[in-house]
Amino acid sequence: MLTDAQTDKVWQEMYAAEVCSMYFGDLTVTYSQRKQFLSGLSFFLSSGAAASVIGHAPAWVPIVTASVSALASAYSIAVGLDRKAATMAKLQVQWSQIASDLDRLWNHWYDDDAEEVLVDIQKRMRDASQLGSSEAPNDEKRMEKWARRNAQLHQMEIPA
Repeated sequence: MLTDAQTDKVWQEMYAAEVCSMYFGDLTVTYSQRKQFLSGLSFFLSSGAAASVIGHAPAWVPIVTASVSALASAYSIAVGLDRKAATMAKLQVQWSQIASDLDRLWNHWYDDDAEEVLVDIQKRMRDASQLGSSEAPNDEKRMEKWARRNAQLHQMEIPA
């Protein structure tokens, strides 16, 4: 059974976990879209379609398109967009599961094992936070956007 203070903490952590899930989901989409754009750009610039379009262009145009294609591919590899998108997706799933588990605990705070469940969830929160702090950007504006959206979903007010 949880104390009143622990129950309040569960609600606060559930809200924060929902925000984190939304934030990392947004980052997953962003990295995936960047990767798709760069892959598409590289594919087009290295394709026969681009060659036929630039066939009548000045001699320097093929050099520029080849360079842009190479730079786009190099950027994608160097930045690790595939790895970043996969990590953000993993974090989104972890935080979503944590939020669900906290919601269940919120509704079963009186169970005999509630405190043990809370301790387990808090450990998973620390693990997810550690991965997020080492692998994810700290985009305060994006986080604020999702905090406000989550507050709307819960019909809460967030101070300006």
